[in-house]
Amino acid sequence: MAGKLEVLFITDGIFPHAIGGMQRHSALLIEALAKTGEVDLIVVHPHSKQVFDAALGIREIQVSFSFDGFYVRKVFDYGKKTAEIIKQHPHALVYAQGICVLSGLRSFGHRVIVNPHGLEPFQSMTFSERLKTWPFRMYERFQFRYAAKVVSLGGRLTSILTSQMKGREEAIVVLPNAVNPDIKPERKFDANPLSFLFVGRFAFNKGINLLMQAVKELNEEGYQDAFTYNLVGKGPLYESYTKEYNYNNVHFIGFADDDKLMELYRKNDLFVFPTRFEGMPTVVLEAMAAGMPIVVSDTGATAELVQSDNGFLIPTNDVPALKKAILDFYRMSPEDRKRLSDASHQKVVERFTWEKVARLHLQLFHDMVNRK
Repeated sequence: MAGKLEVLFITDGIFPHAIGGMQRHSALLIEALAKTGEVDLIVVHPHSKQVFDAALGIREIQVSFSFDGFYVRKVFDYGKKTAEIIKQHPHALVYAQGICVLSGLRSFGHRVIVNPHGLEPFQSMTFSERLKTWPFRMYERFQFRYAAKVVSLGGRLTSILTSQMKGREEAIVVLPNAVNPDIKPERKFDANPLSFLFVGRFAFNKGINLLMQAVKELNEEGYQDAFTYNLVGKGPLYESYTKEYNYNNVHFIGFADDDKLMELYRKNDLFVFPTRFEGMPTVVLEAMAAGMPIVVSDTGATAELVQSDNGFLIPTNDVPALKKAILDFYRMSPEDRKRLSDASHQKVVERFTWEKVARLHLQLFHDMVNRK
């Protein structure tokens, strides 16, 4: 490892040992960086055993820690442990996922890159949710002040960071999310009925209530035999929705593992995701990688992924716009639908693979070292 750039990668969990978008991002980015062979990678995580294949040459520091309980306090305590590890590696660059690095940031922030991901605490929410998330806004603003670099996934997230980092805008760097695309499946888009796919938590923030209202209205308007809806996920609204929306053309699939998800991406015609706030959603990237046209809300970094060439970017909280997008897709010819499909897959291949995004990270690492 001599002569390689030392990078300390700190996360609160790694998929599949911890579930979540940031945890999946950690696993895939770490593997992609390791495969470049250009960094001495040390990963700090709270799991009790080694996570990565030894052949990747990744060093792991396992912090004995549980996030069960009051998360706001727990993440602060975890930050104290990670600060001690950072001090033991005085020459390493530090890549911090979320709010895993807080304690000591004033002293070593000049070598810290923070990736806050979706910036959900700063996106529009109900008043009660804003009250619940104020500690996270406080933590993240502290990071924005002292970290050398703060990652934006792109789109509206960059605007949010700019508003929070006035006078430090030069510290913002855009590094997108990514996937490992498979070979694009062949699609004909001439099925009747057309099949639509939603993948996400059955919760207010994912806009599942907007989709179900659109389904209800479209069924009442005579489209019940034209569309089927496959809904993947669980959450607080799941049980009530399975009873309230007991339609023949709505299929509640519940949890789906990666293999099942890939099959659903390949078999359905249109991915529908009317989320209220996001970072750069992995499910949209996965659907695009499988050649799916997309309907998604214009929030977070979704505008980086979806435009008129590969789908429909709609306003948030807008059931009429969601219905119009579905009907516009329905009225397209199979050839026009296929053009959307091809554009989705091509965007991923050109811009959003882990190989390309890992290279962008390496460029940032070397720029920081050269400036220092």
